[in-house]
Amino acid sequence: MNRNRCGLRRFQYRYIIRAILDDRGLSMSELGRRIGVSAEAVSATVRGKRHSPKVLDALRREGVPEEYLFDPRLECSKAA
Repeated sequence: MNRNRCGLRRFQYRYIIRAILDDRGLSMSELGRRIGVSAEAVSATVRGKRHSPKVLDALRREGVPEEYLFDPRLECSKAA
C-alpha cells in the first residue's frame, strides 16, 4: 500500500474509532486518564502519528476492531 493510501485510511479510521468511543460514552481525554497518558497521546495514536502500545491496548479493550488500528508490533510480526 502506498503512503498516500495509507494516510487516507488512517484519516478515515480515526472517525470510526472516535464513533466507537462515543458510543461507549468515552472521550479520548477520559480514556487517557483511565490509562495514565495524556489526551494528546491518545489523539496522536488514533490519528496514526504515534503508536503507543498502552493506548492501542486500551482501544482494543474498548472494542475497537483490529482493522482500524495500526500497531507496528503486529505489523512487524506479520512480516517475519
